[in-house]
Amino acid sequence: MNQLLMSLGGLTLGGSAVILVLALAGRSTRARYGARWRCWAWALLCLRLALPFPLVPQVRESAPIQVDVPRSSLLVQSPRPSGGFADAPSSGEELGDPSAQGPSGGGSAPVQGGSAASAASEGGRLSLPRVLVLLWLAGVAAVLAWSLAAHLRFLRWLRRWSAPVRDGDVVQTFNQLGDCLRLARRPGLLACPGLKVPMLAGVLRPVLLLPEGTPPGRSLELALLHELTHFRRRDIWLKALGLWVRALYWFNPLVWLMGRLIERDTELACDEEALGRLAPQDRGAYGQTILAAAGKK
Repeated sequence: MNQLLMSLGGLTLGGSAVILVLALAGRSTRARYGARWRCWAWALLCLRLALPFPLVPQVRESAPIQVDVPRSSLLVQSPRPSGGFADAPSSGEELGDPSAQGPSGGGSAPVQGGSAASAASEGGRLSLPRVLVLLWLAGVAAVLAWSLAAHLRFLRWLRRWSAPVRDGDVVQTFNQLGDCLRLARRPGLLACPGLKVPMLAGVLRPVLLLPEGTPPGRSLELALLHELTHFRRRDIWLKALGLWVRALYWFNPLVWLMGRLIERDTELACDEEALGRLAPQDRGAYGQTILAAAGKK
């Protein structure tokens, strides 16, 4: 347990330093164009923090030469009836002799029962490292349970209200963008009532969700390009990894800040890649579409 706590402490301090460096780098004017590289840095940091154990196990070194020390014989000087002490022990007065270590003997035998009882009491007592590990595990379980419950509610809502998109023009635009991005595997395309903006959801079975009744047009095409770029970059995997790290380090507020920074940098990197695929005259329309979608959230 001590080794686990030391590993958690070291990773927390090191990870906090990296989070602060990346946060400061993202605030500079020049660094905002490097969101793609910051996403790689977030991914590497999350991969290391996702395993809160030392990568190289500590091996205790033992002495190269082992020496068996024989049990020494202690001499006990017992008083003689005539007074004083004898210069040499009498027969049977060595502690090594079992006959001289009885209840009536002059020697004192080691008490085995008391030491065993004290060891058992210490083993059953909750030590501070054990309490800290139990508290950490309780926090991890609470964060994961809350996230799992929210995900299950979303899946239940999705199964109840979503339906495949039937509009032929929307499906054709979706397929054309998939071909342009060279996507061999594509998410499902569903329409959901009550949804305000298009969004990508799901890790194992990703789906692209559209608001119900979204008309085809240039705005929808740009919104689909944005979400399919997210899918191509696998940003949802990075967000899921960040969620796992946030559950492990729930006690560190900088890790919660990292989740928001990952969200920001994935959006910036996605916009940067999507703008690179558009003609200069279409970039203004793309920016207006993204701003309009952000205002509806």
